[in-house]
Amino acid sequence: MSFYTSVKNMIDTYGTDVFIKGEKDTKTKAFIQPLRRHYQVNEYIDVGGMYNKNYFLYIGHGVHPLKVGTVISSFDKTYVVHSTQNFVFMNKVLYVWAVLREYNEQRRDDYETD
Repeated sequence: MSFYTSVKNMIDTYGTDVFIKGEKDTKTKAFIQPLRRHYQVNEYIDVGGMYNKNYFLYIGHGVHPLKVGTVISSFDKTYVVHSTQNFVFMNKVLYVWAVLREYNEQRRDDYETD
């Protein structure tokens, strides 16, 4: 079994159902968990060293590329892609990782004054 197939099987077996809304709506499997730390940029860590509850880590199939601003739903939560990158191994996208933020749809009432 190839490395690529092993990663795909792990995501399919242990990942949760997600729905990616975009040019082509896609139902797939992925891992989504609270982002505890980010080694390159400290903006995701709060002052006490605990994780910032507004950001989440996404790891999904490489065949489903993401763009900043893409909306992702899983169970009763909706997220928007804050940043994303493909992980390439031997010239093939092995998986996609992204930093997600909870999606709060703005309503007209949210920004209008009485």
